[in-house]
Amino acid sequence: MEQPAVSGVAHDASGAAFAVVGLSNLPTTDWAQVFRALADTDLTIQAVALPGTTRQTSPADTAGVPDRAAAGPSGPPRLSMTPPSVLNLNAYLLYALGKAARRRLTERLAAHNLRLWHLTVMALVADLGPQMKTVLAARLDMNSSDLVKIVNDLVRTGHVDCARDPANRRRVLVRLTPEGRTWLARLNAEIASTDDEVLAPLNEEERAQLASLLRRVHRHLEPSPAGVVHDPPGAVEILSGGSDEDGRIDWTHSAEELARFVESRRGLHPTAFTHHAGRRLDVLAATVSRGLYSGEPGLILRTGDEGVVVVAGADHGGTARPALVLRQVRSEGGGASSAEEHFGTGRG
Repeated sequence: MEQPAVSGVAHDASGAAFAVVGLSNLPTTDWAQVFRALADTDLTIQAVALPGTTRQTSPADTAGVPDRAAAGPSGPPRLSMTPPSVLNLNAYLLYALGKAARRRLTERLAAHNLRLWHLTVMALVADLGPQMKTVLAARLDMNSSDLVKIVNDLVRTGHVDCARDPANRRRVLVRLTPEGRTWLARLNAEIASTDDEVLAPLNEEERAQLASLLRRVHRHLEPSPAGVVHDPPGAVEILSGGSDEDGRIDWTHSAEELARFVESRRGLHPTAFTHHAGRRLDVLAATVSRGLYSGEPGLILRTGDEGVVVVAGADHGGTARPALVLRQVRSEGGGASSAEEHFGTGRG
């Protein structure tokens, strides 16, 4: 009966591992010659003699065989590998890359005793302003009891607080504290290095192109809420001395403040801007509405007499207030146009 004479693990250049077992009835089998042949296939061989067998190779036998094992990581060889055929499936690649990126991001957050949900809740409150817990849970597609636990964690650390809405005492709003806002900015800067780790093989131009393509796929799979201008920001070129945040519109400010802000940014870079349907939207000209409108800040309304307006100011229990009338806008990668033309083409 054939008995194993030698076994080991081989690694190709990418680190994929293969089990190697040699079987022979002959005690004179020249395993050194066999391994030399395998070495020419760009495999790294780590030979191990099994109990009860005689190892046939020696330093003299393997002279001239490339020592690729020395270049590998220390410790036990990695046996896991990805079947080559699935690398042609984009859906699998997205899954595998997302899994690896999530693991790295989770490790960064764990160093601060946080989970990904903590970051997500803080980011949403920072983007949209104070929110009720039920609204937060719905927007994050999160179980309400789990959301409460996350908010309680953030309250204990002083990153958010919960306060009753003065206009409606039955409503409790989750608010980002000043300390929380400062800490979130610092955390975002720190964990941004995760991108550098995951995207190390790509240059800056390739990373920007990949990000643009991923955002396009994300918009297809997970459209933003209809008629709301609070999508996450995309990449934008910033001139020296400027910041992408300089022109961002905060819809919780009053329409009067925002109209002055839009006017002050004309001729500057960046101009006043927001995001809608996953794309950057520059607001080039705007005025304060004559009528009063209610709804959450950032809600887009198409009116018969004033055209396209965006609800501005804090929403205190549906209180009506002046809105910002959009006059002229510029879409990402497009030219300037009237707001009615832009939103009337189906792009809004």
